Amino acid sequence: MSQPVYNSDLTDPEWQQIEPLLPAAKPVGKGREVDLREVLNAIFYRADNGIKWRALPRDFPAWQTVYGYYRLWVRLGVWEQINLALVREVRLQEGRQAQPSLVIIDSQSVKLGTKRGEEQGVDGFKQVKGRKRHIVVDVLGLVLGCYVTAANIADVKAAPGVLVWVLQMYGRIVKILADKGYRGDLGALLTHFFAQAGRQVELEISQRPDKAKGFQLEPKRWIVERTWSWLDNARILTRDYERLPENHEGMIYIVMIRLMLRRLTNNQRTWKSKAT
Repeated sequence: MSQPVYNSDLTDPEWQQIEPLLPAAKPVGKGREVDLREVLNAIFYRADNGIKWRALPRDFPAWQTVYGYYRLWVRLGVWEQINLALVREVRLQEGRQAQPSLVIIDSQSVKLGTKRGEEQGVDGFKQVKGRKRHIVVDVLGLVLGCYVTAANIADVKAAPGVLVWVLQMYGRIVKILADKGYRGDLGALLTHFFAQAGRQVELEISQRPDKAKGFQLEPKRWIVERTWSWLDNARILTRDYERLPENHEGMIYIVMIRLMLRRLTNNQRTWKSKAT
């Protein structure tokens, strides 16, 4: 007898894609008893449905076990590394070079859930009390890096928290597109930071035409706006339900990992049966 499987579960091709990227079990000790595929299925289920950890269906491993792996891999940077590897694979599949040369940075303020957490404030421009998430994407809209701060932190001040890491991981980047919220000393700071490595990175601030009236789409800005719509489709990201900012960052990577796995396998729905 088999139990129902969920739309968020990994297919066999998707599992084959991600399994080599997961941390190996410790060579000494009792050994790993939990099925990592089921742990990932539980994490993807929560991301898709926006539920509490304690509300995970009982056909998944115990919620304490699932959360334990999620939190450990946040601390170890595992989600960033999996995202990094999958970005490379998606870009190659699309006929592009493994690393991008142009990226776009943007931010979005999001309200907190009922559980109040650390690092929160009020975005005076958007009138949102909560946190602000900052992302850097390539021309395909893939998230290269993210950073979560209190909502009252100015974009230009938070940008180095994500840009420096992204520029170190992707050595081919030569140009960054940003909106007017990033005007200031950011360009000079990046130039100074990478000057010793003999690397030049240009920051281009998009300018709205002076005579423009109403909404007007700025060049390539639609790419990052589309990425925000992808992220907003995951219920766990409609608000920030995490007590710690880094846990929300982890969920952003998880949502993108799930999207990229589907893209890499052309949405093949070869399900694994769950036996009781």
